[in-house]
Amino acid sequence: MTTFLSESELVAALDHHDGLVRLCADGTLSFWDFCAAYDNFYWVYALDGHESDPAGLAVLDKFAARIAPHRELAETVLAHVCSDTDADKGSYGRTGRFGPEEAIVQLKLVAAGLPRAEA
Repeated sequence: MTTFLSESELVAALDHHDGLVRLCADGTLSFWDFCAAYDNFYWVYALDGHESDPAGLAVLDKFAARIAPHRELAETVLAHVCSDTDADKGSYGRTGRFGPEEAIVQLKLVAAGLPRAEA
């Protein structure tokens, strides 16, 4: 698990992962390449605070609005995506799973809610 030593490290990680979401949303990065690079950011970096001390929780609280789209992506897209092959199986669809094509549609909605990239 990655934890943050400073506020600036969290901001840098958020900036980087926001960029990955945007690259996938605009088609520059394929969905599966995005998944490999993104590496379940929200959970790997414990952005829900489950591994944070009080100082770490304060930093996470300060950036809650920046973190929220990554929580949404983790919980509503990445937790439900499956391969194209599995997406064609009715049993997967009945359990709320979907393939990468639908995942990109959902990812674009998340990307639209990210803060504007600085020029």
